[in-house]
Amino acid sequence: MDTFSITEVCPHDIAVIRVLKSVATCETTALFCVACNKQLTEAKTEC
Repeated sequence: MDTFSITEVCPHDIAVIRVLKSVATCETTALFCVACNKQLTEAKTEC
């Protein structure tokens, strides 16, 4: 997994993980900026 500063993608420095989809025991999540709602990471699915 690559590590990076979220300010490289967006000028704001506060982010949250949002659940985009939930099916049975699997969740698809992504990191979003709180200030501008820009998606900072690609969506990933964890089961």
